[in-house]
Amino acid sequence: MAARLSTSAPSTLAELPEREPVRRRWFLKLVLLGMVAGLLLYHVAPRFVKLPPELLRPPEPSVELADKDGKPLRQLQVEGQRVERPLLFHDVPASLVAATVSAEDQRFWSHGGVDFLGLVRAVIDSLQAKRAVSGASTITQQLVKVARGRYTGRTWRDKVDEIFIGRKLEMSWSKERIITEYLQRVEYGNQRMGCAAAAMGYFQKPLKDLSLAESAFLAGLPQAPTRLNPYKNFEGAKKRQEWILSRMKDDGRITDEEAAHAMEEKLKLVKFTGGFEAPHFLDLLFQSPQWAGLEERHEAVKTTLDLELQHFCEQTLRTKIGRLREHQVHDGAVVVLENATGRVRALVGSPDYFDPEGGQINGATAPRSAGSTLKAFTYLMALQHGDTPATIIDDLPVEYMTPDGLYRPENYDHKSHGPVSCREALANSLNLAAVRVLQRVGGPSVLAGALEAAGITTLTEDPEHYGLGLTIGNAEVRLLELANAYATLARLGEWLPVALTEDAPLPAPVRRFEPGPCWLLADMLCDNQARVRSFGLNSSLRLPFPAAVKTGTSTDYRDNWTVGFTPEFTVAVWVGNFDRRPMAHVSGVTGAAPVWREVFTWLEKHRGVTWYATPEDITEADVDPLTGRPLPAEMAGRRPVVREKFLVDHVPSPAPGDRYDALGRVVLPRLYQRWLLGPDNWLGTAAVAGDLAGEDARTALHIISPVPGTTVLLDPDLPDHGSRLPLRARGRGTVDWHSDSLEVTSENGSSIARLRTGRHRLAATDEATGETLETWVVVRSL
Repeated sequence: MAARLSTSAPSTLAELPEREPVRRRWFLKLVLLGMVAGLLLYHVAPRFVKLPPELLRPPEPSVELADKDGKPLRQLQVEGQRVERPLLFHDVPASLVAATVSAEDQRFWSHGGVDFLGLVRAVIDSLQAKRAVSGASTITQQLVKVARGRYTGRTWRDKVDEIFIGRKLEMSWSKERIITEYLQRVEYGNQRMGCAAAAMGYFQKPLKDLSLAESAFLAGLPQAPTRLNPYKNFEGAKKRQEWILSRMKDDGRITDEEAAHAMEEKLKLVKFTGGFEAPHFLDLLFQSPQWAGLEERHEAVKTTLDLELQHFCEQTLRTKIGRLREHQVHDGAVVVLENATGRVRALVGSPDYFDPEGGQINGATAPRSAGSTLKAFTYLMALQHGDTPATIIDDLPVEYMTPDGLYRPENYDHKSHGPVSCREALANSLNLAAVRVLQRVGGPSVLAGALEAAGITTLTEDPEHYGLGLTIGNAEVRLLELANAYATLARLGEWLPVALTEDAPLPAPVRRFEPGPCWLLADMLCDNQARVRSFGLNSSLRLPFPAAVKTGTSTDYRDNWTVGFTPEFTVAVWVGNFDRRPMAHVSGVTGAAPVWREVFTWLEKHRGVTWYATPEDITEADVDPLTGRPLPAEMAGRRPVVREKFLVDHVPSPAPGDRYDALGRVVLPRLYQRWLLGPDNWLGTAAVAGDLAGEDARTALHIISPVPGTTVLLDPDLPDHGSRLPLRARGRGTVDWHSDSLEVTSENGSSIARLRTGRHRLAATDEATGETLETWVVVRSL
């Protein structure tokens, strides 16, 4: 056995020197083959790789909506698109490039798409921790991942593809192009896709204005946009920024001093809106014909909105409505128009868009009862028909027929104010005077025509349906349309459509009203002294600069309004409840006016306002406030006068002598006799009622009801089908009524018209003077 062992051992040992060189040669061959294969894979194979089509075209922007200055409002995310627009390398600040490289890929400028040192480090770290603790993908590889949209569920094949495609990019594109493409495609969180959107979204800055601290802050977000969301985890995002600054210092990209200064810089993030600015305005834009075609644009759509002003209007409305909660007020809306262009500079549809109780109702477009806001157009028609701001109106009790029966309007203070000028009647929003003015200019059809000419589209019924009540608010209007109607007044009679986008073509304005009367109307609405009777000297309507303004309050305090303008802007405010519940005695001057005042004060401070120069066809004259005419020579110095403005061609002649008695008192028409003896008489003994000669004698006959255009419905459930219409008038003597188409009878001293369907004229004749006035009614069956 020993002999066998000794003979076999030398044989094995003798073979070892011959096999060792063979193995070494094979090992060297394998290494050499691996190196050749590696070189082929690294340098040759990528040449046969096709770049993904997503990388070959610039990132298509989603539709980005911005304000007039380019500040973002909302990004409409569309599949396959990004928000960012194509950038060039020189558009990106060097600090952001350096911060991104230090954060994501320190050897970016030296490697060829694969960082082998980083790969070895990642493998060792993972083996030691027995899990993946760090990545080794380069910025080039990350660009491939981002462009292909593959963030989760990636397989090892996907990662290998990224390596080869990354090598292809490195062989095809410059480093500058690669990092630029990466920066404009990567996500920074909160719908900020790309570095430009992130700079504007977080800091309200263009890229070129970013500081080193801001660049490092943004560079840290793509690692974990959700976890490092600065609005929810600012401390985490700040720590990431400080780490990046330290790494930039270690890499030699910044100095110690620059790093320390950047770490100490206080970051001011823009308030987060979730990319959902001005929701009611944008909802309106999306429903507008102006939106047609814009959803396919590959550049930002600039709207007309002034975002700074919009934010102020939103905050002001929320604050003021909050203070009115105890008065049962929950909702409101604000519109600001730029008069020269018709562009909407602010639109707030409700105090809180996300309020589950009606927050998404757009108060700027919802029809609501107009209150007294339409009176301005009644007086405009009077001025165009030859009246002046000094024309005296009879603010006396009046009644007229409506489809619901006889209606007796009242003033807000439940008083009648007797003889008042058009200026004071409008400024104090007197209902009785407004009804009489509308009656004298032709009735509801005249006012309806004016409102339609100014762009009001909500008058869907015949003018007769509204009757004379149209002037005191028995029709509904939309705040936005009402604002544009007042903007027509601000343009001195020229109408423009509302514009919602900056690049929308501006049409030539269309003249709807005469400029002279519009100027006079603006002057009347601007006169704080004239409105003292109803509003006092220091109401919310008084501003430290000139501005025309009109308030309105609907029945039972369900709506209140304040609308006003300067040559530059029109501001309209509505306050109420979307469910139409009444407010607790909140009027236009206490509800909407404080919001209007705050907005206009902001506009004056930040945007600037002016007032109109006096046109050449406007002159001034002293008139008696109770006649609206200059004093006759014999009364000079015996009566107080006021200074009034007139169109040159409409300056009234002096009042005739019989307008004053021997004591110098004003003689008013007989119809004032009862008022002069009543509790509402504010003139004392300064006026008497008497018989007037000449043109003023015509006022002795006055038709009380029916007023022109009254609509009466015959109801079969009423006695005689409701066909008996009382006819009422005042004159110096007995008033005789007659009609060519209706039977008129006398019952207990009162005249009664027997109605039948159709349109009928009625005439009243004063037997003492022979004067005749006509009115007309429309009779319909239910």
